[in-house]
Amino acid sequence: MRKTVLLVALTSLLALGGQSFAELCTVDAVPAATLLLPYFEVSLDDTSDVNTLFSVNNASAAPTVAHVTLWGDWSLPSIDFDIFLTGYDVQTVSLDAVFNGGNLPITAHSTNDQGQFVAPADSISPHGVTSANPEWDSAPDNPLNPLFPGCNSNLPLDGGQGGPVLDQDLLDRIRNGHTGVADASFGGGCIGSAYGDNIARGYITVDNVIDCNLFFPNQDGYFGTGGFVSDVNQLWGDYFIINATDGFAYGDNLVHVEADANAFAPGDYTFYGRYVDGLATDNREPLGSTWGTRYLNGGGFDGGTDLVVWRDSKFDSTAEAFTCGAGPDWFPLNETQIVAFDEQETATEICLPEPGGIGGVSPPPDPGVDPTCFPLETGRYTVNEGELLVPYDFGWMYLNLNFTLSTGGQNDGLFGDIAQSFVTTNLDSFAANLSVGFAAIELTSACSDANPVIVGNL
Repeated sequence: MRKTVLLVALTSLLALGGQSFAELCTVDAVPAATLLLPYFEVSLDDTSDVNTLFSVNNASAAPTVAHVTLWGDWSLPSIDFDIFLTGYDVQTVSLDAVFNGGNLPITAHSTNDQGQFVAPADSISPHGVTSANPEWDSAPDNPLNPLFPGCNSNLPLDGGQGGPVLDQDLLDRIRNGHTGVADASFGGGCIGSAYGDNIARGYITVDNVIDCNLFFPNQDGYFGTGGFVSDVNQLWGDYFIINATDGFAYGDNLVHVEADANAFAPGDYTFYGRYVDGLATDNREPLGSTWGTRYLNGGGFDGGTDLVVWRDSKFDSTAEAFTCGAGPDWFPLNETQIVAFDEQETATEICLPEPGGIGGVSPPPDPGVDPTCFPLETGRYTVNEGELLVPYDFGWMYLNLNFTLSTGGQNDGLFGDIAQSFVTTNLDSFAANLSVGFAAIELTSACSDANPVIVGNL
């Protein structure tokens, strides 16, 4: 009896809590309609042992489908797949299992979950310890829960055979795509940068959808009337990047992107705005545009500071790939202003402002060197390496990552000089063999229709 009371209380809390504490246009960890893994790494050989794990959780008793898309750092997709979630379900994905084994999460809705692996039924995606909770799964006799007819032919992904889901062609596609190598499935082009270290990189989006589907978010028919995307905020998750070779690991919440069908109008900045021609039909809040974060290069963190930076190019390409080596039309991405402060408020501007921005870079960039600090849609950048040359050991950084798209393409001028982004900071200690990761502080949101004030008088 006590279990029943506790379960009812938990159900009521989760049903009410998701929206009660949410604040639209603010990056906060609440149940959301879209999740963003801003950056991942996974090694494809034995020279390093790097892996990324992430989870997708259902905060509701109602079942749903989470649509997962892998993107290269040139912001083109490689594969997508569906995860069926029963009520209060959680699924963990190991990218090592995906890239090196071809394995994807094996889930199934009630129609297909009929003991395909072992008896009895409800063995692939169990929806509770008793049969008293049929509402936690898609139930033919429960009109409140859909049957997800699109999942009939799509789930379980391996057809109940228990083997790898991805055949060799798909495995080659993701391994080549996320290491910047040309692949025939991309028409001989590339969807990402080539680092030459055999580590796959990119980012991942997870959307709450009303049914299983094989659409990428940048394809017509995914959003809007007749599309697949749900505006119900019921997903949450976390991620971990593990470097077993160096003995480091760090993690954080996934970026939770809330939806509201009544909050955005055509012309407003939305998370998937570039893929819906700025019409806001994705109904999803944008992320931040300027950030503040700490850096520590010494003391207890003698390993220094890395910044993981995800950016929105605002560019919608109909191409499947870009020319290898050359990159997308928008590459490299510029920024408005990056300023490093020490702990006595001494300030130095680094990187190069976009053309027409404020003048003066201190210190000036080396001749012939592109001073853009964060040129890709996602990447991990080490403070005091490359263009992030900070003349102090301890302090904080102001990152104004806004820019105006100017490629000569149809999306030029979309959202003006505002650009959404997300920043995570990772601090390493070689002496203590530990690392710490945390999200940067959002100073302004891309919901704003005005570029934030430039830090001046440096």
